[in-house]
Amino acid sequence: MTSKPDVSGKPRLLIVDDDPMTCRLVKIQLELEGYACTTLSDPDRILETIAEESPALVLMDFHLGTQGGLDLFQTIRSHEEHKNLPVVVMSGIDYQRESEQAGVDGFVLKPFHMEDLVTTIRDVLDRQSDKEKAS
Repeated sequence: MTSKPDVSGKPRLLIVDDDPMTCRLVKIQLELEGYACTTLSDPDRILETIAEESPALVLMDFHLGTQGGLDLFQTIRSHEEHKNLPVVVMSGIDYQRESEQAGVDGFVLKPFHMEDLVTTIRDVLDRQSDKEKAS
């Protein structure tokens, strides 16, 4: 799957959190950093939204409604067209080890400083770009 930047050429990020306020706050901050963002509060629509938006990266909460973020991550990666889509997980509990063992590309502990989130996203996108250039 190739991500498509928005019309301004900015990388598009998909923010998935079942708390709409978190989605809005993170979206505003990331847009100020130069990213185009789409938010999603209904994790059941994630595959549909990924297909519609073609994000460069998915930023999602570890706990999403009735299903965990890692289950949702596995669902994303189980689809051939999304197997290389970078995913960053955020959580108020330190699930970094579990997230890394599952294969996520980055983890951010809430509450976070926006600069830490931006650095993580930038690093993950840079690694993805390097992988694409090498293949």
